[in-house]
Amino acid sequence: MKEFVKALVCECKSNIIPERHNLFGCFVGEWDFEWIDHSDTADERHVKGEWIFQWILEGTAVQDLFICPSRKERLTDYQPDAAYGTAVRMYNPDTEAWDILYTELGGAIQLEARRENDNIVQTLAGNKDMCWVFSEITRTSFHWQHLVCRDGKWVAEADLYAVRRK
Repeated sequence: MKEFVKALVCECKSNIIPERHNLFGCFVGEWDFEWIDHSDTADERHVKGEWIFQWILEGTAVQDLFICPSRKERLTDYQPDAAYGTAVRMYNPDTEAWDILYTELGGAIQLEARRENDNIVQTLAGNKDMCWVFSEITRTSFHWQHLVCRDGKWVAEADLYAVRRK
């Protein structure tokens, strides 16, 4: 197992990725977050989670672990739709975008990520009516949303507010 981790994990970005396309390097590290879905409804729900990002594959990709509820919260507040998933986000020099594969129990999705102004927008392959957006990105926090286009208007299905662990 030590050899697997040693071969997989990398401490820094590869020079293959131009700095202007280094979308996910700022997230490397450990984050705590609050997940909010069904905002402003009787079903509004807040769940504490954790998100861990790490450079991998000689610094050409970032892998993350998305854990909601967090490992600690799962002990006392397990959710029926709990997510324990991983994404591999690999830079594609041909498209100057990031190819992403996210998987958790029950399935997988393929996404592409690009910078749009100060945001990182991830679109679902084959479906432009759904996206996931990182915004308000600072060294210590970010906002993430799952957006769906309904009747020509973008609606947030979920919001996530993350803070970097100290």
